[in-house]
Amino acid sequence: MTIAIILLISLLALAIVAYGSSNIHSGMFLEAFCKNNSEELLLTFDDGPDPVNTPKLLDVLDKYGVKATFFMIGEKVDMYPDVVKEVYRRGHRIGGHTYYHNPWHNFYIHRRYMDELKRAHNAFAKLGVEISDFRPPLGITTPTVSSACTRMNYKVWGWSIRSFDTMDKPREEVFARIVKRLKPGGIILLHDRMDGVAELAEKVILAIREKGLKV
Repeated sequence: MTIAIILLISLLALAIVAYGSSNIHSGMFLEAFCKNNSEELLLTFDDGPDPVNTPKLLDVLDKYGVKATFFMIGEKVDMYPDVVKEVYRRGHRIGGHTYYHNPWHNFYIHRRYMDELKRAHNAFAKLGVEISDFRPPLGITTPTVSSACTRMNYKVWGWSIRSFDTMDKPREEVFARIVKRLKPGGIILLHDRMDGVAELAEKVILAIREKGLKV
């Protein structure tokens, strides 16, 4: 086997591993919940809690009687405990999103990654919130993430509709992208750290109902 062929095979193997790591839908390292089995669409929000945007969002969800899932960063849980308690009080589902939300931490050795998950878990527990759901930052999965989530007995979430709402895009473009992909059983990924998320969520809820779908 020539050096060129060996190099080509090595590059192909790295590309496959990179794809499996960055694409949570691949199922290469762990099975993630990327589509729900009901007719309803699910709204999910990452990177909170935010002291300004999350309360506004909660009011919109209440207005339409919608329950959502919030994947929160442990560090922010410690910073804004009252917001976490309010999300919980209003009956929304809460999951973990690591303690620091550093995507490179997904490549930690097992012990260090477990320490981060436990620290985030304990931040919730101090507030009387027990979590069993988890979404890795950026949807990056590795053998370490898989092993740690198994140890923590976490249900890992992905998504089927990625809004790219954190990108520098007009809100109209983000909204159009979401609406184009609306299907029964979809899981929509948004971020409650972003300004305007409450208004965007309201438009999405109305669009879902206008299509005769449920949320």
